[in-house]
Amino acid sequence: MKKFIFCLILFFPLKTIALEQAIIDINELTIYEIQEYVDKGYLNYEKIVKLYLDRIEAYNEQYNALITINENALEQAKQLDLEYQENGRRSLIHGLPVIVKDNIDVKGMPTTNGASGLLDSYPYENASVVQKLIDNGAIIIAKANMDEFAFNAAYTHSSFGDTYNAYNTNYSSYGSSGGSAVSVASNLAVFALGTDTGSSVRVPSSANGVVGIRPTFDLVSTDGVIKFEETRDVVGVITKYVSDNAIVLDLIDNSDVKYEDYLSDSLEGIRIAVIKNFMNPNTNSTSVAYGKTDQFVYDMMNDAIADLEKLGAEIIYLDNFYLNYQFDATTMCYNFNQYIQNTSSKIKSLDDLIKNGGYTQYIEGYNGYYCNHDYKLTDSYQNYINKRNNNINVANNRFENNDIDAIIYPTLKTELYTVEESKYLKIHTPSSDTAPLIGFPAMSILMGFYNDLPYGMEIMAQANNEKVIYQIASAYESLNNYYHTPSIAPSLYEIPEEINNLIDYYEQYKDDSKYENINKEVLNYFINFDGNIDTITALMNKYNEQNLTAEQAINNKSNYIILILGTLIAAIIVKKVKK
Repeated sequence: MKKFIFCLILFFPLKTIALEQAIIDINELTIYEIQEYVDKGYLNYEKIVKLYLDRIEAYNEQYNALITINENALEQAKQLDLEYQENGRRSLIHGLPVIVKDNIDVKGMPTTNGASGLLDSYPYENASVVQKLIDNGAIIIAKANMDEFAFNAAYTHSSFGDTYNAYNTNYSSYGSSGGSAVSVASNLAVFALGTDTGSSVRVPSSANGVVGIRPTFDLVSTDGVIKFEETRDVVGVITKYVSDNAIVLDLIDNSDVKYEDYLSDSLEGIRIAVIKNFMNPNTNSTSVAYGKTDQFVYDMMNDAIADLEKLGAEIIYLDNFYLNYQFDATTMCYNFNQYIQNTSSKIKSLDDLIKNGGYTQYIEGYNGYYCNHDYKLTDSYQNYINKRNNNINVANNRFENNDIDAIIYPTLKTELYTVEESKYLKIHTPSSDTAPLIGFPAMSILMGFYNDLPYGMEIMAQANNEKVIYQIASAYESLNNYYHTPSIAPSLYEIPEEINNLIDYYEQYKDDSKYENINKEVLNYFINFDGNIDTITALMNKYNEQNLTAEQAINNKSNYIILILGTLIAAIIVKKVKK
């Protein structure tokens, strides 16, 4: 297993490498498009994995987004190619590379939770959510860097260093799922999993210009996930596009709702609330949710609201969405001590890790009595749950009394922080004061760029109503597909114009049996394309020769018919003369 610690260069020696090439640029493709090109024979899963491994090798050093690489990924891709050829694909994620946050168990890869002291911690089983991905044919290509123990939202810092923003490495990736969000934005994988306690999927998704959903609490299993605060922790999906997000959540959740059925370009009949105090540019409040919103974010939100109205949504305005904020991570140490027993780690408790010293952040504060005693059995914990249940009732009443389907607000209210600023400035977001307090689903979707950095809008709905989030997000994206590959991580190859000419020939003749042999040669060339275009002329000449042969055959047939007709006519004339 390859491990990326502090610097990728330690594990990839300086050398000239032969980059994999393809006739299709994979960077901005949806899952549907990738699988369409596989069906056409332009790509296969081994080729796809090679392309992503090349990008990891080329760009992970500048981002520090990954901790461990799956050294068996190519072999797994080959097996999935064979399976596809024999039986078809298992699902739409069949053969596609995914990156998993490093607090989620993948058998055969260490789960570090961002702490170097856990590099020998290999789980005995896959996390339930990972097993679902694998059962559907996905390839876990790597484990993502994360804020150690998932503590922080303003940055991603671990024993393995900081993770940097996908569009500008002077800026924070935010966290705690920063490695997962950066990996998707910079095309190190097709999609990624993160976890969200307070805002840890949605905030880094916003800061890196991708789509990130926090599902309804307990909709996706957290078995095999190192938890921070178990009443809030969820596994979320991070993708470039809303449709991709719907595909993945549909395969990993515990519901029978097919989210793809709700992808839409219309919002007729949808009623959306805007929380005025979540986007106020003129307040003096110091609250992270109700504090001042930067003017450009306010303007972006108003543009987004106008677009939602164009799509048919009815917009109403509410003054606030106040909930009683409570946060209690007293269960963290106990849960960690239970979790670590089912791994190969020599560390068998949080106390062991503290003594080992293989960590960078403040886990000492969670060590103590409740490491060995279940806090959930106490009256204090029950009071906490009662307050949470009261928040849920308040939120449901707010939705129902105002007859609203969803609430929207800016994911981040201020200009993105530099890496240095993120270590001391308080993050300003409504994300932590809304969905996590009540277990509701929420998604951050890209609403635009400012100074070449991305900013997101969050959409929250009631529990188990992800379908309306996907409807709103997909309709909005149909007007504003802002995602683009970061300029600091461009494509590693260019597609020659000659390739497009050959594709045109192939597309024209692929269903004609006369060209069967040539088409097979062309498909073989496509799959094994290595940048050499010398073969293209020969292949196109074969098409042209076949065309000439076919044309000659038609001419010969025409001449034969003319000869026969001429003979018959002559015979008729002779017969008449004799009479």
